[in-house]
Amino acid sequence: MIRSVLTLQAAAGLGGELEAFYADQRILERARAFPGCRAAELLRSVDDSPATHLVIADWDSAVDYRNWVDDPWRASLSEGLFALLDKNELPDPSPSAWPPWRP
Repeated sequence: MIRSVLTLQAAAGLGGELEAFYADQRILERARAFPGCRAAELLRSVDDSPATHLVIADWDSAVDYRNWVDDPWRASLSEGLFALLDKNELPDPSPSAWPPWRP
């Protein structure tokens, strides 16, 4: 088993919208139904941490996680997710580098 940990920094005032985006797009539900995914959750920071949210998922294998990362549906959400994130915390928003959490 492997655990993926995605750190997100919502843009100022957009933490609720980030959570709504995950809910509206049913991202966690889709991840949990994806082959090899054991669990997935979105957590919100309760302090002044630079990261406002963590997405944690457990996978049967690195191959299963790679398949999720490479899934075209997941890639189709990048623009909507990017719009909600603090641009100062992103390494490179160009299409070839996005999403930044690619292993």
